[in-house]
Amino acid sequence: MRTLLKHVLLLALMLTASATAQAVDLPRRPAFGIAMSNNMPPDVRAAQKLGPNEGVLIVAVQPGLSGANAGLNKGDIVVALDGKPMSSSAEVIAFLRTKRPGDELKIDYVRNAARATTTATLVPTPLETSADIDVIYDAVASGSSIRRTVITKPKGGGRHPAVLLVGGIGCYPIDNPGSENEGYRPLITSLTRQGFVTIRVEKSGIGDSTGTPCSDVNLDTEVEGYTAGLRALKKLSYVDAKRTFIVGHSIGGVVGPLVAAQEPVRGLFVLETVGLTWYEYELINTRRQLKLGGAQPAEIGAAMLVKQWCSHRMLIDRAPRAEILKAKPECAEFMSYPASDAYLQQIAAQNNAGLWAALKGVDVAVLYGAADFVTGVEESKALVDAANAARAGSAIYIEIPDMDHFLLQSPDQATAFRRLQSGGQAPFHPKLGQIIGDWLKSKSN
Repeated sequence: MRTLLKHVLLLALMLTASATAQAVDLPRRPAFGIAMSNNMPPDVRAAQKLGPNEGVLIVAVQPGLSGANAGLNKGDIVVALDGKPMSSSAEVIAFLRTKRPGDELKIDYVRNAARATTTATLVPTPLETSADIDVIYDAVASGSSIRRTVITKPKGGGRHPAVLLVGGIGCYPIDNPGSENEGYRPLITSLTRQGFVTIRVEKSGIGDSTGTPCSDVNLDTEVEGYTAGLRALKKLSYVDAKRTFIVGHSIGGVVGPLVAAQEPVRGLFVLETVGLTWYEYELINTRRQLKLGGAQPAEIGAAMLVKQWCSHRMLIDRAPRAEILKAKPECAEFMSYPASDAYLQQIAAQNNAGLWAALKGVDVAVLYGAADFVTGVEESKALVDAANAARAGSAIYIEIPDMDHFLLQSPDQATAFRRLQSGGQAPFHPKLGQIIGDWLKSKSN
C-alpha cells in the first residue's frame, strides 16, 4: 500500500495561473481548471481499457475554466493533448506552459472505457478578489526565476504585522481565484481580516512563475524562493518589518526555520509538521497508514521491511532511483513523492531539532490536529521539546481534536483517511484562523 505523502494537497493541484505582475512582467497563463491524480488504481485502469502508464485521472473540474468549457468531467482520463500522449500531471503542466490564453487545445480522453476527443479554447485565469480585503499581484526574482506572489492586506492605511505562508510539499498553485474555500484561502482571508498582511510565493515553474519545473527543483531552490518573498514582504510600505512571521504547514515546518535562518522573523507558527528526522517520520507514517487501511499485522511487517530498505537506499544512501528499482522493483510503491528525489534527500539530511535550536529570539507555536493521519502527535511534540531545550519557554504546543492534515474538520484519523480514499469533502476548520491569529497578535506587541 502506498504512503499518502504523494497525496498531500493533491486535490489542490488545480491547473490555474495568476494574473500579470505589477512589478515584474510575467505573462498570464491559461487556466485549464482541472485537478489530477497520478495514482490510478489498477482496477480503474483495466476497466477503462488503458495501457500501462497511459493517461491522467481527473479528480475535480473547476466551473467556468477551459476544462469545464470543453466538457470534461470528474472521472475522465486525459490521454493526449494536441496528439501528445500524457502519463502524469507533471507532463500536463509542462505541456500547458507552452500555451497562452486564446489558444485551441485538442484533448483526447477516456470516459466509461470509450475514447473521445474535444477541443478547448484556453481562457485566462481570473484574479482572486475579496469585498473586504485588498488582493495584490506582484512578483519577486529568485535565482534565475521570477516567482509570482499574491499579497493580501487589510483595507485602509497604516503599517501592519505580516505573515509569509509556507505551504505543503508538492507542485500546486498558490493562487486560487475560484472560491475563498479553496486551498489556503480560508486561512489567508481570516488572518487578513484580523489585521495581518500576508504573502504567498508561487513555486518555480508553477502558474505564471518562470524557472525550473517544480517537480525537478531541490530544497535549496524552494527555500530561496520563500526567502525572496519574505524580504520583499518586509520592504512593503504598509508592513511593519519588525513584526513579520512565518506560518508553515506540513513540510513548511521544515522549510520555515530554514527561511528564518536566512531572514529573521518575530515568530514561527507551524502546524501538522515533522519534528523527527525525515527517515524516522516516513517509517512511522507508513505504519500508521497501513494500519488505518486495514492491513493485517503480518502484512504490515512485510511492507515495512520493504519500505525501510527502499527508503534507506534512496534517502540515506542517495542511490539512483533506477538502481534501486532494478534491485527491488516493489520499491516503486514506496518511492512515489510529489517532489524530486534531490528535494527529499535534502529534507532527509536535515536535523530538524537542530534547525529549531539554532533560531535565537524566535517564539514558536506548534499546532497538531488530532485527526491528522499524515503526521502524528509525537512528531509535533518533538519539535516543541527541541525549541524549548534551546530556549526555555520559547515554544508552546496547541492541539485541535477534530482537524486533519489538510486543515479540514474531521472527528478522527480513520474518518479523515477514508474520506481521502473516497474523494469526500469536509469543511475548513472554523476555529483554525482565529487560533493562529490570536497567537500572532500576542507576539505582535
